[in-house]
Amino acid sequence: MVWLLHRIGIDHILYQLKSARWQWLVVAFLVFSTSNFLGALQWYFLLRSQHVKFSFLHVLSYYHVGLFFNNFLIGYVGGDALRIYDVARKSGDSTIAVSSVVFDRFIGFFTLTSMAMGVSFFQIHKLASYGTVYFIGVILALWVATFFLLLHENAGKTFGRLFKPLLPHIVVQKVHDIYMAINQFRHQRFILLQIIGISIVVQALRIVTHYCTALAVGVQAHVLFFFMFIPIVALFASLPISFGGIGVREQSGVTLFSTVGLAASRVVTFEFLAYIIGVVATLPGGIIFALRGNVNVKKPTAAQHASIQQGGASHE
Repeated sequence: MVWLLHRIGIDHILYQLKSARWQWLVVAFLVFSTSNFLGALQWYFLLRSQHVKFSFLHVLSYYHVGLFFNNFLIGYVGGDALRIYDVARKSGDSTIAVSSVVFDRFIGFFTLTSMAMGVSFFQIHKLASYGTVYFIGVILALWVATFFLLLHENAGKTFGRLFKPLLPHIVVQKVHDIYMAINQFRHQRFILLQIIGISIVVQALRIVTHYCTALAVGVQAHVLFFFMFIPIVALFASLPISFGGIGVREQSGVTLFSTVGLAASRVVTFEFLAYIIGVVATLPGGIIFALRGNVNVKKPTAAQHASIQQGGASHE
């Protein structure tokens, strides 16, 4: 971030911040807050389908705690690890905790990349280079392949055997249990479609948040460019190479939006404002974490173990 600000010039950034239209920042805050509520609802349905009977308020609080720590820990790994920890302590089942958070995160990236690919077909003629579209296509192909392996048991297990000799038995068994917990969604197509539908709305709202912060600093770029570029920015920001994606988010944004003629100072400003909006909107998670007591530990139910062991066969 220091290098980026030095390269662009801190005076340009401060000028953009001072002239920002606060009305659009309020809209961005409301849009992002709505996406958080729906994101918690998506995770709630995932947990319910895996026989975890938490109240929605519990899920909403755990979700916001995870979001809050995503702002400050490395990549998005820290906040997700906290979500796993909370669910595991409350339910007593670490397998369900890991599988629900991993699949929740996967669905988010899958829908983001799918939207970016779809928009690319409408905007490709306005790009100076097709490199971005090729990159999106490769990432989407990887997500589709992963989706197939997750939901096709025979293919997934065959692929897993390639790594079995490289890992300790206890790790292999744990990965197998997590895989089977995710794989059972192939028997719950309605729930799967419901989750994907919510995810599309959630991710679209988060992209619109960036668009609103861009409008706040006077950017006039077409909203479809945001649906093409922000998914890539989010992917890079999620990598465990920076705290909260700071610096990576702004640099990748500059690289992408410069291809459609946006000034670097404006891109850095609206991306940084989007980060600040995220911090403010997830402050309830930090307050909940600071004030809450110990989470009661429960043993996993027989239904949870049976669902994992049988690969969800009871849902057929």
